[in-house]
Amino acid sequence: MFRRIIWILFIAVTHFALGRLVIPLATNRLLAITDSNQTVTLAVQLLIWTTRVLYFPIISLSLYSREWFPGDLIYIPIIINSLLWGIMIYGVLMVIKKIRR
Repeated sequence: MFRRIIWILFIAVTHFALGRLVIPLATNRLLAITDSNQTVTLAVQLLIWTTRVLYFPIISLSLYSREWFPGDLIYIPIIINSLLWGIMIYGVLMVIKKIRR
């Protein structure tokens, strides 16, 4: 049981870190493209797609008022999202492991 929790937390923390890393990368690349009037490259499209995947299903968070999550409270739904991803990925890995046996 403890081992499962550690793996789920490891996956969740990795997901959270990747999510926090990809947003500045995508933003910087988009700003650079906008400033130089270039077209969006495949790398930038991949960063945007990665952001959408990592922040699914809370991508709909933009539909809610920002006043609901003032300041750093915005991290609460992001952390919950990462935990959901950790549980789902761990579950999929366990199903694959059982099927391979």
